[in-house]
Amino acid sequence: MSSLQNPTTMAASQKLYAALFHVLLLSLFPLKAKSSARTQAEALIQWRDTLSFSPPPLTSWSRSNLHNLCRWTAVSCNPTSRTVSRINLSSLNITGTLARFNFTPFTDLTGFDIQNNSVSGTIPSAIGSLSKLTYLALAGNKLSGELPLSLSNLSKLTDMGLSENSLSGKISPTLIANWTELTSLQVQNNLFSGNIPPEIGKLTRLQYLSLFNNNFSGSIPPEIGNLKELSKLDLSRNQLSGPLPPTLWDLTKLQILNLFLNNINGKIPPQVGNLKMLKTLDLNTNQLHGELPQTISNITSLTAINLFSNNFSGSIPSDFGKYMPSLKFASFSNNSFSGELPPELCRGLSLQQFAVHRNNFTGSLPTCFRNCSGLTRVRLEKNRFTGNISDAFGVLPNLVYVALSDNQFIGEISPDWGECKNLTNLMMDGNRISGEIPPELGKLPELRLLSLGSNDLTGRIPAALGNLSMLFMLNLSNNHLIGEVPRSLTSLKGLQYLDLSNNKLTGNISKELGSYEKLSSLDLSHNNLSGDIPFELGNLNSLQYLLDLSSNSLSGAIPQNLGKLSQLEILNVSHNHLSGRIPASLSSMVSLSSLDFSYNELTGPLPTGGVFQNASARYFVGNPGLCGKAGLSQCPTTESSKSSKVNKKVLIGVVVPVCVLLVIATIFAVLLCFRKTKIVSNGESSKSIFLKDVLDPRLEAPTGQAAAEVVFR
Repeated sequence: MSSLQNPTTMAASQKLYAALFHVLLLSLFPLKAKSSARTQAEALIQWRDTLSFSPPPLTSWSRSNLHNLCRWTAVSCNPTSRTVSRINLSSLNITGTLARFNFTPFTDLTGFDIQNNSVSGTIPSAIGSLSKLTYLALAGNKLSGELPLSLSNLSKLTDMGLSENSLSGKISPTLIANWTELTSLQVQNNLFSGNIPPEIGKLTRLQYLSLFNNNFSGSIPPEIGNLKELSKLDLSRNQLSGPLPPTLWDLTKLQILNLFLNNINGKIPPQVGNLKMLKTLDLNTNQLHGELPQTISNITSLTAINLFSNNFSGSIPSDFGKYMPSLKFASFSNNSFSGELPPELCRGLSLQQFAVHRNNFTGSLPTCFRNCSGLTRVRLEKNRFTGNISDAFGVLPNLVYVALSDNQFIGEISPDWGECKNLTNLMMDGNRISGEIPPELGKLPELRLLSLGSNDLTGRIPAALGNLSMLFMLNLSNNHLIGEVPRSLTSLKGLQYLDLSNNKLTGNISKELGSYEKLSSLDLSHNNLSGDIPFELGNLNSLQYLLDLSSNSLSGAIPQNLGKLSQLEILNVSHNHLSGRIPASLSSMVSLSSLDFSYNELTGPLPTGGVFQNASARYFVGNPGLCGKAGLSQCPTTESSKSSKVNKKVLIGVVVPVCVLLVIATIFAVLLCFRKTKIVSNGESSKSIFLKDVLDPRLEAPTGQAAAEVVFR
């Protein structure tokens, strides 16, 4: 009998087996999913056990809770496969590494977020197995080392955040080329180096690119112009060089362009006007030069422009600001700009901060400043501005910082400044401002720095300035101020710098000046101050930089207490009428590097040691009575002193014996007289008669022979 089966029967059997196998496979799918979820849970727990938390936030991650994986803290699951799709462990105070994390089971993971923790070590190559990953956030940790090439497998990434770590090395073109789905790439605040790869131009969907604060070098690749969707580009604080690529101006969707703190050179071309949507343009601290194109005024959406610390020249376009209703911040400082400021600079009345210091601007200030109530900071110092300052500014309640120094302003200081209640810094020194200091300045409760020096101010120092309790610097030097220094100034306990030099101030130096606990520099030189140097100045324990009392009419001795100023570097009391010796205590002022005692009436030997050891003679000239080192006349020698002491001893040896002999002779004469009186008294007590003669004038004078004996005894 043949063992061969009928072909029809065999076909039927095969169909049956196939059906059974299909049913078997279907029955196995839930088991596979269940097994995969369990594997993921085990992997998470194993990794969790290598980490430390403060406090422990992942109590749901437990082997007794494996069946509830999708309900674990920081875990999200795919609703279909019931496997992990996202892990979000951001800002949980995690300390540890990624080295012990088994990424392999997480085949469906689309998001992995551990930003803002203390995860250290390198990025493991295994992370490249997460082929479905679209969101990777590792920012704000302590990761180091280079990026593994396996990251190039993450071709579905749309958002990558690696900022705020210590990652280093070059960014491989291979990585860049595969990340074509990226919309956001942030690697700022790391240690990356090398050139920006031209392959960056393949990331055509990129909207946000930040390479800020790394060590990238070379030029900006022209391929960056392919990133038509880019709204923010930040390449600041690197070592980029070369000119701005012309393709940069094709990025018409740009809203933020930050290239500051590089070595970029060349000019800003007229094509900058193509960036109609630009809100922030920051090119500060580069080597850009030339004039600003007129088209820059066409960027009507501009809110902030920073071009300071470059080599720009020429004038700012006259209509700059006219069509910029939202302009809030503008800085053109540290360049070589010239001409006048645009008259409609703050037409939109939105301007908050404006800085053009250290240029060559001329002319008067725009009148629009008076109505720009939102202004908080204005820096115009070190230009050649002219015009009357009296009404250049109105009452600006939000004003915090004003610097008008080193210009050619005229006029008077308006009392309206006293209404700027938020003002912390007011600097007008180095102009031609006249009139008196308005006492209304004493109404500024937040004022910390007031500098009005080198003007033509007259009158007295207002006592109201003593109300400025927050003041740490007061400079009224080089004016024509008169009268005494108000005692109210001694209530400024936080004062660190006081300069009243080169005025016509009179009166004594108040001993209350010694109560300043934080004063580090005091200059009262070139006035008409008189009287003694107060002993209390030696209590200025914080005095470090300068004590200058020179060119006054001070008299008396230099207080020994000044030797307690152990931090003081410069001491000048020259051109006064000081007398006496230079205190030896001053030689212990270990920080003293410069001193001047010239043109006084000082006498005696110079102290030895310290700064006096190698001091120049010019610091002591004009004091004929001084002697010692530093080229002064020689003090009396030691031999002369010994001779003087010997002469004194000889004199004492002669005078003392003579005096003793005179005393003995006097006693002998008294005793002799007492004996003769006893004989004349006829039996009366000689002592009694003698005392009566001396003490009682009413006794009658003796007569006859007795009288003669008494008178001539």
